[in-house]
Amino acid sequence: MLHREAMSMNRARGIVLLAAAALALWKGWMIHRGQMAVVAYLLGVLALALSIWHLTRRAPAKRI
Repeated sequence: MLHREAMSMNRARGIVLLAAAALALWKGWMIHRGQMAVVAYLLGVLALALSIWHLTRRAPAKRI
């Protein structure tokens, strides 16, 4: 049962991070210039990378 719970938690984290990435990239586009836009773009790319990692990684091995 732990295996399924770990997979669903990874999937949920990935989806939440995907939404956060979309929001950060959109905010960066709305700001469009300056240092805050660069920060928003960087946070969006980081959140996108983490979401892909959470959605593609395997569940941890079962402990005995």
